[in-house]
Amino acid sequence: MYLPPTNIASVIDARPLGAYRLRIFAVCFLIVLMDGFDTQAIGFAAKAMSSSLDIPIALFGQVFSAGLLGAMIGAFLFGPLADRFGRRRLLASAILIFSVFSLLTPHAHTLPDLLLVRFLAGLGLGGAIPNLLSLSAEYTPRPMRGMMTGILYAGFPLGGAVGALASSYIMPHYGWPALFYLGGLLPMCLALLVIASLPESLPFLLRRKDGQDAVHAIVARIAGRQSALVRHVTYVDAEENVRGLPFRQLLSRGRLVPTLLLWAGFFMCFVLLIVLVLWTPALLRGEGVGEQDAAIVVALINLGSVAGTAAGGRLVDRFGPYLTLPLLFMLGALSVSPLGYFTQSLTSLAIAATLSGFFMGAGSSGLLSVAVMSYPSGMRATGVGWAMALGRMGQVAGPLLVGALLASGFSIKTIFLFSAVPAAIAAVAILVLRTVPTAQDDTSAADTTLSVAQNGQ
Repeated sequence: MYLPPTNIASVIDARPLGAYRLRIFAVCFLIVLMDGFDTQAIGFAAKAMSSSLDIPIALFGQVFSAGLLGAMIGAFLFGPLADRFGRRRLLASAILIFSVFSLLTPHAHTLPDLLLVRFLAGLGLGGAIPNLLSLSAEYTPRPMRGMMTGILYAGFPLGGAVGALASSYIMPHYGWPALFYLGGLLPMCLALLVIASLPESLPFLLRRKDGQDAVHAIVARIAGRQSALVRHVTYVDAEENVRGLPFRQLLSRGRLVPTLLLWAGFFMCFVLLIVLVLWTPALLRGEGVGEQDAAIVVALINLGSVAGTAAGGRLVDRFGPYLTLPLLFMLGALSVSPLGYFTQSLTSLAIAATLSGFFMGAGSSGLLSVAVMSYPSGMRATGVGWAMALGRMGQVAGPLLVGALLASGFSIKTIFLFSAVPAAIAAVAILVLRTVPTAQDDTSAADTTLSVAQNGQ
């Protein structure tokens, strides 16, 4: 009996999440958690490393930037490579890279050596996130993609919080090198778990001549008892067929302006997020806030960001990006701007800090959800990778901009007011994105270009 070809996306959308796919998300969540842990570990250990290695603490700004620069380049590189060579292979490679160079960090005894190992560790960190977000999205029913993306990315600030707790115990008892040994060994185990247990992207397998058998085996695990019904089906990927280099496709066929607007949103959002985490303690101390109170405020920003990041994707799923994201960014701007004026009231400062973390965290995960849903499978990792890279570029620029404002003599109250500007620009970028025509593929009923996100509301 002849059975017509079946769109693989319809199989994913039609079945509820079961144990098999939940295991995929659990592994991806642990990777994001370790990404957050390792990214912030250098900040927890900086003071002890400065004393141990006889490197002035002022020079650790270069060390921080080296890791962020590596993460930016990793996001640029690994996304296109994964679209070409497969998600699982590149994800495992990225994890192994940041695992190895995290383990080597305690053995870097000079500033140039430290800059090199942190740059290379960042390269792996930056390459892992776009690939796991793309892979998990391809195993998630479309109505749940935003929510699952938000939950996954919430592992990043949660990893930072776990790192703060772990460092408070590990460093006094075992020394700062133990923090990097832990941050290297656990990801190495995760890389082995990726190779052993994670499946490859279904659309990627369908682009291979021998991919039908592998897809049937995966669908059988997803379908469970219904697997007997799918043995003789031929699966196809009905999304847009991406020809040539995926990066060139980001900027062609009507995607140029929407992609640039999405990049602007990422850049501005991540500028403010990194400034909130890195500069808030010093700025508050400059306004007379005590060291312990400033630490509490930063902890509340992180906790708010964990909650917001987990919720942002779901809000985009429920209300659409063009209502949700501008509102989140404007509320974030309103929460950040008065921080410099609340320094006499810890309660008011704590509330504003928590709300700042929540709204900006929700905005960041909402943007990631839009990026995941904006591109067809053949260029999804490239699209997400370059969007994340622009966000990482914002992370590099943000601390430098605040430093320049301080050096120019701006007051701390004014700097907090200026910190609202990136959030406002991100809100405007998303509002403009709604009005821009996007690429359409007349040959595909399931095209998931940027128009998917625009029709989400």
